[in-house]
Amino acid sequence: MPRFVKAVRKESVLDRCGTLVEIEGKDIAIFKRGTKFFAINNVCSHQHFSALHQGQLDGLTVECPMHGWIYDLQTGKALTGDGGVATYIVRIDGDDILIELPDEET
Repeated sequence: MPRFVKAVRKESVLDRCGTLVEIEGKDIAIFKRGTKFFAINNVCSHQHFSALHQGQLDGLTVECPMHGWIYDLQTGKALTGDGGVATYIVRIDGDDILIELPDEET
């Protein structure tokens, strides 16, 4: 069963900018667009470059700064090339951003 894990305080994520967090060994990029927050795996599926949090936002997409692959923040789907990145459900709890992660395997 999935669980929500505290990622960062809302004030740490600036509008139209990415913020990198590490949760349980996963690099996750969190983005803010207006009042909404999005979380995706930070590692580009093209050449596994871990810097999507530094990418340029355009609407609800982010462009990888390494080779220009573009990903939809809502679905994680690559709009250039094949594949995509994992997305995470975001929940706001007061001033905290929580990310839904799968339960650890036992």
